[in-house]
Amino acid sequence: MEFGIGNISDKVVLLVWNNGNSPSCVQDTVAKLKEHIGEGGRLLLEHVERLQLADYEEGTFDVVLSGLVSPICLSHHVDLLAEFARILKPSGLLIMREPVVEHGTIAGLRSNKKLSSVLKLSGLVNVTVNSHHTSLTDDERSSIKNGLKVNNVFIEDSAASHFSVIEIQANKPSYEVGASTTLSFAKTVGPTVNKDSAAIWTLSANDVLDEDIETVDPDSLLSEEDLSRPDPASLQWDCGVSKSGKRRACKNCTCGLAEELAGGATTNKPASSACGSCYLGDAFRCASCPYLGMPAFKPGEQIKLSERQLKADQ
Repeated sequence: MEFGIGNISDKVVLLVWNNGNSPSCVQDTVAKLKEHIGEGGRLLLEHVERLQLADYEEGTFDVVLSGLVSPICLSHHVDLLAEFARILKPSGLLIMREPVVEHGTIAGLRSNKKLSSVLKLSGLVNVTVNSHHTSLTDDERSSIKNGLKVNNVFIEDSAASHFSVIEIQANKPSYEVGASTTLSFAKTVGPTVNKDSAAIWTLSANDVLDEDIETVDPDSLLSEEDLSRPDPASLQWDCGVSKSGKRRACKNCTCGLAEELAGGATTNKPASSACGSCYLGDAFRCASCPYLGMPAFKPGEQIKLSERQLKADQ
């Protein structure tokens, strides 16, 4: 069974084989591939079960060929396809062949659509079907069936006529896993600002140190009247004058006129309760209550405070 593999001249190619392939078929396939690759390229051969153990670096191969050795009896699982994607170079090519069924899944064989979905989930793109061989000979079906048994895939005789062989190719994306790039976002256009208008309100250090700029002497803003000492009599506040012309202090006088008219004598008013709970005790008294620290008393009982209690704490 012949398959076209395209131009692989001067490429680094990996050929993957499995237990169901005969040694003679492997040698024939290697000889044919070397003719396509030429002296400028390189061909490596790896068993499918030892591929991950080989631990190739990322982006090693230009082309990976899997399932090309007769008989075609390899079912590619997700981990294997993900390894293909890892060791391929960006935009590298994967060409593989696999037995498929028309619908659903029979004895571990998938349909064409399911195989394409698995390739995409493995990180590969541009998944296309090169050819679909349905007219297999009895000898080809028998060799494929026997090769699948070696790989622990068993097909009953009644289902042997329901599978076909498909060749499918896919590419690795044009970037490596973890690659980053700068996103380009459109800049928001804001309101335009007139540079000449903005410069009017700009004052730099050079402008302040410029000797050519005339500044105003702050002392010249004061007149002789501002510099003269004020008359102490003019500083006294006159609370008010009655109709009869007599001076009298206003209510809650704080300028000292009330003490001056009273001849310096002050009268102490008896302390009164502002909250009405002073007689109940300290638990019910305000923070500024004059009765703090005193025992509770009966309502209406006259309590006399000493001069020490009437004075504020120093």
